[in-house]
Amino acid sequence: MYLARGRSFPNMDIVLFVCVENTFRSVLSEALFNADPPLGWRAESAGVQAAEAINPVVVELLEEVGIPLGPKTPRTATPELIARATRVVTFGCLDSCPIGAKDKAEDWPIPGATGKSMDQLRGIRDELQRRVKALASRLPRSAEASKARVQKA
Repeated sequence: MYLARGRSFPNMDIVLFVCVENTFRSVLSEALFNADPPLGWRAESAGVQAAEAINPVVVELLEEVGIPLGPKTPRTATPELIARATRVVTFGCLDSCPIGAKDKAEDWPIPGATGKSMDQLRGIRDELQRRVKALASRLPRSAEASKARVQKA
């Protein structure tokens, strides 16, 4: 089940999904990841220029694959969010992210929702789902990731 933001999970590693407005790709990715996260991991999302509301089609796209989306408001990718994240996934906006993102980021060249048909949006969701699963399979167990983070400091 999707983990609602605002709950505290201090011993979990975080994947932060960042797009420009935090309305579509990053929100979908966060929910897809949190629907079946690897042990010790969770996802959050943010935008480099957060919009006022998520794209309402996200709720429908997630419901089609059995994932409920609770209340969600776009938020800005801050230096604090970047610092807390173990991994950062961006959607063409890495150069606009706060300092620190580049060292732990990968960029996914996935198109946004603007001008897309519902079938194209489903295709984007399915590609995000494939990439999220692949990312989850590459992540170390949480204790290993935390240990690596401490060794870098």
